[in-house]
Amino acid sequence: MKTQTGLETRLVTMRLVKRRRRRRRRQMPLAMRLEKRNANEEEEKGKGGMYLWLLDRDGVINEDVGSPGVIDVDRFKFLPLAKESLWSIRRRQNVDESTSKTNAAVRKVVCLITNQTCVGKEIITEEYLTDVIHKRMTEELSRDGGADAFFDAILYETSPVEGNNRRKPAPGMVLEALQMFPPNTPGKDGVIFVGDSMTDMMAAGRAEIESGRSITRVLVGTGYGSRVWSELAEENEELIDDGVFYYYVESERNDVNKESSLDAFPEECFPLYVAKDLAAAVDIFL
Repeated sequence: MKTQTGLETRLVTMRLVKRRRRRRRRQMPLAMRLEKRNANEEEEKGKGGMYLWLLDRDGVINEDVGSPGVIDVDRFKFLPLAKESLWSIRRRQNVDESTSKTNAAVRKVVCLITNQTCVGKEIITEEYLTDVIHKRMTEELSRDGGADAFFDAILYETSPVEGNNRRKPAPGMVLEALQMFPPNTPGKDGVIFVGDSMTDMMAAGRAEIESGRSITRVLVGTGYGSRVWSELAEENEELIDDGVFYYYVESERNDVNKESSLDAFPEECFPLYVAKDLAAAVDIFL
């Protein structure tokens, strides 16, 4: 096993469902939605427990440079707001835990789950991946993101062989993370997987089926996910504003008038959220 241990916002949502004619969902006023959401969050936080965030690396945390991946440490560049997002996942909860409204500690665990076949192809060594690339990544996170910007574990698979149970879209690394950090929170958002590709969503979906544990899936519009995001944003351009903006897709698209990259996603990928980037994904749940 390859593991490294180590605003007031406006929410604009669009539900895309499997039907020939889509109709915009009627929503309660923004103030009422925020009030209800905050009340639900306070109730969940009071119950305590642990939340598990699983993040892909290339295209989510750092710029995707294409195949064969980051093989030179100088090409590892954090995406905008990625560091702040990692800080935010933990820090918001830390602040909540210091208030009198929180009766039980809620822990946030963040794991990196990434395919690194450039090692298996002998383009770089495993030591270069861990001791150079990931070392710089963690050091830069600590320097710029603060004490709360870190990964509890980094899981990676180096094999280029398809069918390997750890290599995404196989569920192996997701299942390992669930075993290492068993979530014990109520509700469906106790485990959140954020990725930029179909294989990420497939890995999460297969792990959900195999483990019986609900895994919330979020596809970000960076990296490979940029095409999906661009299509949805163009199709619903009138809904885009300065606030947090995301989609919730219940099942595969069935739109006879317009093709979508989501058409290629198998059923196990759904339901899923589509968010502009990691920062927007974090804002959905926090």
